[in-house]
Amino acid sequence: MQHLPLFARLDKRRCLVVGGGDVGARKVRLLLAAGAEVTVAGPALSDELRELRNAGKIHHLDGEFVPGDYGDETGGGPTGTGNAPAGPGDIRPYWLIIAATSDRELNAAVARAAESANRFCNVVDDADLGNVIMPAIIDRAPVTVAVSTGGSSPVLARWLKGRIESMLPMGLGAFAGLAGRWRTHVRDNIGDLDQRRRFWERVLESQVPESVYAGREAEAEATLDRLLAEWHSRNPEKMGEAWLVGAGPGRADLITLRGRQLLSQAEIVLYDRLVGEEVLEFARRDAELISVAKTPRKPSIKQPDINTLLINHVRAGKRVCRLKGGDPMIFGRGGEEVEALVEAGLPFQVVPGVSAAQGCACYAGIPLTLRGAAQSVVLTTGHTERGIAEVADFSPGQTLVLYMGVAKYAVLAERLIQRGYDRQTPVAVVERGTARDQRVICTILEKLADASEAHAVESPALLFVGETSQFAKDHGWFAPDRLIIHP
Repeated sequence: MQHLPLFARLDKRRCLVVGGGDVGARKVRLLLAAGAEVTVAGPALSDELRELRNAGKIHHLDGEFVPGDYGDETGGGPTGTGNAPAGPGDIRPYWLIIAATSDRELNAAVARAAESANRFCNVVDDADLGNVIMPAIIDRAPVTVAVSTGGSSPVLARWLKGRIESMLPMGLGAFAGLAGRWRTHVRDNIGDLDQRRRFWERVLESQVPESVYAGREAEAEATLDRLLAEWHSRNPEKMGEAWLVGAGPGRADLITLRGRQLLSQAEIVLYDRLVGEEVLEFARRDAELISVAKTPRKPSIKQPDINTLLINHVRAGKRVCRLKGGDPMIFGRGGEEVEALVEAGLPFQVVPGVSAAQGCACYAGIPLTLRGAAQSVVLTTGHTERGIAEVADFSPGQTLVLYMGVAKYAVLAERLIQRGYDRQTPVAVVERGTARDQRVICTILEKLADASEAHAVESPALLFVGETSQFAKDHGWFAPDRLIIHP
């Protein structure tokens, strides 16, 4: 994150805009809308700014603006009480300074003065000079949405603003105002923070917002009153629930919409090692994130302990998202956790995810089935708690996908050959599939061990065995520069 988003209260705060042209006028409009007391510095004002000055809505510092230099002074706060004498170029009385001239040297001087005086400064169309950037704004007061690209692409920011703005009802601010008026009353009636959050989630899914958008606020308030009255007596959501959610193969945009919705509502998130950090960003900021990672060949939390952790949190009334890489029911031990929840008599939901086999195959350009080449798919594991897994006999027209077992590829290759697989059978190893650093290694079965050692293959990786795996050589559309063909 290049910039920390902040929303500033500028009501009756002094702000300075250096530059009296049309660009400065746009910034002045924003500052006035936020209630700021605006001073514009510059030898000339645009027609709009002259009208604002004549109407007494802004102050004008006429003439060329020469910013002061305050060295290591702190400025004593935004009151102009520093050691240096105040003057026309003194920026210390201002909370925010905006440099909006066409003179880059002057803009840079304003930015340096602001930095030396510990003031926030935005330099229009030159993010590198200032220490504050101005986002694209969607105003549904009191709801405000800000979109920023860190100053790198204002056009993209405006495009994103348009996309988001089209999805937000014009009456969203009115609904936020209604919620604000009821906030204290709801807090007095529902003391527990988590329960209160669940109540407001139910309100958002009710008819209340639509009533507000239609201008029927009395109807909305009556519905709100009824929902609050029913909350304690008829609220099935007061109990906890477990959500077993497939996070997909790694990329944040491959989690399902339903999975993302539940993740954003959970109070507790139990996540696996293969869940990407970007996926965890979809969790609530106040959610408790608990890693239950299992690391190959290292001490790890045991499955019975995970089951106990899950059950205890649900029994405590929490909504728990059990977040698993890939699909929870494909080598994710989701079945064991469901069994434990059923035995405990606790409610749960299971949300499927894009499996690792599907995700890695698609991003590597490997068709799991292909007419004339592969009519079936077998998903199996190369490693079990007892050691090397048994592999099935060769079957023509079959794609074999092996989860786990990276450290045992040499033994697995020999077993597959013993089971009838030809030594020349194409194979592909997809390492960190769908991630930015995905790597695909294509070879043949008898050279699998050599390729794995030569290219230092590490978990997580999937092994694809069969005729279709060779399609990765020509059809791998994602990260093709990281494709390796082992001789």
